[in-house]
Amino acid sequence: MLDVNIKFKDMKISSVEEKDLIGIQKWMETNKVFLKEESTLEELKNRFLESYISECEFFFKIEKSEKLAGILKGRVEFKKQNELWIWFFYLDNICNNEDLRIDIIKYLMNYFNRRYGVNIFFARVIKDETNNIVFWKNIGFNLTRIVKDFYNVNGRHIDMMLMKKIGVSQ
Repeated sequence: MLDVNIKFKDMKISSVEEKDLIGIQKWMETNKVFLKEESTLEELKNRFLESYISECEFFFKIEKSEKLAGILKGRVEFKKQNELWIWFFYLDNICNNEDLRIDIIKYLMNYFNRRYGVNIFFARVIKDETNNIVFWKNIGFNLTRIVKDFYNVNGRHIDMMLMKKIGVSQ
């Protein structure tokens, strides 16, 4: 797992540790933006272990004023041109304002650009999540591909949109 401990403003972004999982699971239940199947402790442990055993994956907790405010999971791929893949990014309702979301993503993009030479960024978005699509477009991401029936939500197949951005914003 890629290990980070980043501080900016009153925010802290750091790698999830096993001891954090129960608190994150309770946070996920409270925020009600996750499917019941996604927010079980067993599923969360599986996601944690996926990240933990891979040196290129990350699973971050985002804290504001020392309280859990969000989570972000993804992967860095080291290629001819290094890439960052964001699989999911959630902030709670208290922190979920557009400016803060933008600040966090831009800060992380700049961090990965400086630290690992990442210059290509991808974000996965559920096709039905119009607000998320607009969010990623507002920071320079463009639709690069649609994967049909990627997600299965309660027996309903939903397309995944792959958004891409080349370069970082200062």
